Amino acid sequence: MQKTKKLPVRLFIYFKERFPVHIYAPFVTFLYLCMSFSIQALQGTDIVFDKYSIIGLISSLLFMLLMRTFDELKDFELDKEIFPNRPAPRGDVLKSDLHLIAITTLSILILINVIFAQNTLLVFAIVLIYAVLTFKWFFAEKFHLEHLFFTMFTHQPLPYLINFYLLHTALASGAVYENFTITHFAFLLMYSVPITIWETSRKIRNKEKEDGYQTFSKILGSSGATFIPLIAVYITSALSFYAGFLLDLPTSYFILSIAIFIYANIFYLRFIFKPTEKNNNLETTGTVYSALVFMNLLGHLLFNMYY
Repeated sequence: MQKTKKLPVRLFIYFKERFPVHIYAPFVTFLYLCMSFSIQALQGTDIVFDKYSIIGLISSLLFMLLMRTFDELKDFELDKEIFPNRPAPRGDVLKSDLHLIAITTLSILILINVIFAQNTLLVFAIVLIYAVLTFKWFFAEKFHLEHLFFTMFTHQPLPYLINFYLLHTALASGAVYENFTITHFAFLLMYSVPITIWETSRKIRNKEKEDGYQTFSKILGSSGATFIPLIAVYITSALSFYAGFLLDLPTSYFILSIAIFIYANIFYLRFIFKPTEKNNNLETTGTVYSALVFMNLLGHLLFNMYY
């Protein structure tokens, strides 16, 4: 019988394998600054980094950790069959550890927002309630597990709502809390649709690799399912062009945007026409595409600020 490791060791294993902070923290910082700076630049005011920026940045990382632990807890039994080598299924991390991480993360999130971000508290509360409802499967777990597209319909709004809250922290930065407009909604979609790209891309497999895990390719076929993230790529690229025009970014931004768009099309279309294991790097493609879109945007924003 395997001897249970001490709590600090179990937590170290979990964060090392399932939530490496040294990777996620810089990534989240980069994405949040891109959102915050672009929203503030859109307003035509000086770009600031104040307490709302700090709370938004910390909250974005904590929300990511909370969603990860929620998913681990929801799939605790399933992961024993599908992903037996993960820390929890193999016994190196206990279910009680996941509860501890989730409760601690949730408590910190609530505390910092109640104390330091009263202006965005209502939006934060709505998002948090929705997050808890997704964790509880909206009290209809069996139905959700049997209907993947319905689950996508109820769960996919969550990252959009989290970004809606984070966008509000950007609007609250500075002297005036700006109103949310239809233009901000376009920016919200630009920052959120890539999550759909990643979420759907990782649940597409070629026929030979299908198993007990629920995937979109099981329902629509490998090629058919790939059109979901591909369409999301088209939407993201169109919105990034729109953002570039609104922010008056230079020609180089649009040239790079076209190159990034072509890159994603090559790999998604390749899998559509030939859905083999060798061609299935859709998750990596979606991740790299999204990162390049926002690197391009933030780089040109910073260039405009200082030159």
